Amino acid sequence: MDADLALMATGRRPNVERLGLKALGIDDSSALQVDHRMRLASPGLYAVGDVTGKNLLDSTAFVQANVAIHSILGQETRFEHEWAPRCIHTQPAVATVGLTEGEATSKGVEFAVASNSMRLASDDERSVIDPEPTFVKAIVDSHTRNLLGCLVVGDHAAVVANIASIAIRLRAPVDELRETPLAQPSAADALMAVLRKLD
Repeated sequence: MDADLALMATGRRPNVERLGLKALGIDDSSALQVDHRMRLASPGLYAVGDVTGKNLLDSTAFVQANVAIHSILGQETRFEHEWAPRCIHTQPAVATVGLTEGEATSKGVEFAVASNSMRLASDDERSVIDPEPTFVKAIVDSHTRNLLGCLVVGDHAAVVANIASIAIRLRAPVDELRETPLAQPSAADALMAVLRKLD
């Protein structure tokens, strides 16, 4: 493919220099360090979004904001990287949630992987709407049979990743998930088709 212009991003830095955080004893030389409840080292202060250096995506910031709000209200909550879907709205879109194969390996988890490509049908026109198939990969814990991670490339990637996020959060066994009845046609069936390939 030919292009007239190429944009190369060299990274982002938190925009916190003028907030006076050093006076509060908070290191603002790089990403702000928060705990699992989004609390900063100084009591009563919280941080969410890109300034924390975690994923740098709006979906992560949204999850972090909810955790911070619940923490401020005194409710038990925590931010878990594995539960936050990440989506890049490119063409085709790419979305992921949970552990990658490398992360599962580094944690010493035994896992199985299944993948599949399929064309998704529109629920309005009941016709193939994607010029390219949607690719889905699922990573499943070999012992618990719980979904550990999911990668989706194609249109509706965010929808499929969101469903996988719910399954990961609820620790629903794959054997139950893949037997769940769905409205047809549906983008969610791309995930179910992959799960049905697992023994």
